[in-house]
Amino acid sequence: MATSSTLDLHLKQRAVIEFLTLKKATPIDIHRRMEIVYGETCVDVSTVRRWSKELAGTSPTETDLHDKARCGRPNTVNDIQHQERVDEIVQANRRIKVREISEMLGISTGSAQFIIHDVLGYRKLCARWVPHMLSPELKLNRSRVSQELLARYTDEGEAFLRRIVTGDETWVHHYDPENKKQSKEYRHIGSPCPKKFKVVPSAKKVLMTVFWDCDGLVHIEFLKQGLTVNSDRYIETLRKLRACLTRVRPGKNVILHHDNARPHTSRQTQDAMKSLRFYETLPHPSYSPDLAPYDFHLFPKLKEHIKGKHFEDDDAVQEDVCGWFRGKTTRIFRRRYAKTDLALVSLCRQRRRLC
Repeated sequence: MATSSTLDLHLKQRAVIEFLTLKKATPIDIHRRMEIVYGETCVDVSTVRRWSKELAGTSPTETDLHDKARCGRPNTVNDIQHQERVDEIVQANRRIKVREISEMLGISTGSAQFIIHDVLGYRKLCARWVPHMLSPELKLNRSRVSQELLARYTDEGEAFLRRIVTGDETWVHHYDPENKKQSKEYRHIGSPCPKKFKVVPSAKKVLMTVFWDCDGLVHIEFLKQGLTVNSDRYIETLRKLRACLTRVRPGKNVILHHDNARPHTSRQTQDAMKSLRFYETLPHPSYSPDLAPYDFHLFPKLKEHIKGKHFEDDDAVQEDVCGWFRGKTTRIFRRRYAKTDLALVSLCRQRRRLC
């Protein structure tokens, strides 16, 4: 869009061209004389020729130096009316394309994009994948469980969190490729970046079940090939865990925490826990992996340790994993459990507000 000062300058130069044309000066001579006065703002010689041709043979009283009105859309569509109309269209259909808006309003795609992004401040964002769409009942249950956990933490403090023994299953592959962070190399600024080809984990893997608390590892076992984790198998794991707790945590009033997988919550498992006179079980909302302490520090650190290693068989996997656990002192478990506790409390407060 031309400013008023630019229009005034053009009018002045047209008046000069009109005067010199009537004085019988050639377009080349007119342009050379105007360059001395106007410098870089002077119009080019082709414009001088065109204006001289239009003004030749006309009377000064009949000449109109202003631009004539032309049909069609205005020079600019960035006005309040178009902005409001674009805003209404976007709010009615958040997935609409810029091309569709330009066709609806009869404006260019560049003008529509300028209004959408620069004037109205819209951005087109992709949807964020979530594990599960929670129903109103699941949201209420999550809010209720979060409030109960916060209430117990307020009443009992750190003693409540240190009573929790948490556990879950995870797969350990015979080969798990390194991540990008582990493959960093020292290079000069001008050196090319190293290339890393995509490699998938090996098909051979072993299922590991581990239970731990702030004092360290409580129980670990590996599932043999060909077996699956069902209620019967998990009940057998709970029997072993009960014996380990009696031996390594004598007299401790334990609160057991596991997720709501089917083998953990089946009627058969619940009846077996009663017959075993098991300890209290911590409630776990449905589809809440972010409230599982083992997913904060234990499993990620373990997977980082085994990435890039090749294991010949299940025994080699078990030996390496058990050696990693033996190398972790009680101080490390307590520090990680403290971080997990803070994250757990923070998430409970957040879930209570969002639900």
